[in-house]
Amino acid sequence: MAEKSEKNLFGESIKKKRRKSRLESSLEKYDKETFKERLERLKFLNKVSPKDFGILADPETVYVFSEAKMAFINGEFISTILLSQAFIERKLQLHYLSLGLENVANRGLKGIVTHAKKNNILHEYLIERIDILRKRRNPFSHVKPIGHEFNLAQRMVDLKSNKKYRQLEEIMINDAKEAISLMYTIFITELKNNTT
Repeated sequence: MAEKSEKNLFGESIKKKRRKSRLESSLEKYDKETFKERLERLKFLNKVSPKDFGILADPETVYVFSEAKMAFINGEFISTILLSQAFIERKLQLHYLSLGLENVANRGLKGIVTHAKKNNILHEYLIERIDILRKRRNPFSHVKPIGHEFNLAQRMVDLKSNKKYRQLEEIMINDAKEAISLMYTIFITELKNNTT
């Protein structure tokens, strides 16, 4: 049976406005409430991302790279840290595999960083930044003791500044900015072929 459409005084069909579901309304509200913050994060990415570069790699690497960016824009800071670190590790692994050093590529990021430092594959400053990112990522991937220096609770109280309390949101956004910036830096950095 066909639905009857309502007509106005002139016999023209009246388009009924579809009522939004609670889910649609709540998502629209979220979009409005977070728009300015997402825009600021997008502006930050625009400043730190390389211009005139594209990524040509296996699908997993491409997705990791792309989703790190989207996670950052959307304020998913743990995901940003994990994905940025995953991209960096993949780039280093692929580099070592291209050199025929499968044993180094399969060591995990700590082993790769140790080898890269010893063999001058990257500038020491970048190696140190990668290692710090790895240490900041670890408490999200592996259970660490309460007093571990890279647990968020420990980092909220900065012992070097007379127990100055830091906001969790401040720590997370700064870590995410550092992670995504480092990911872009490593993306455009040429790795050296020094190996032993």
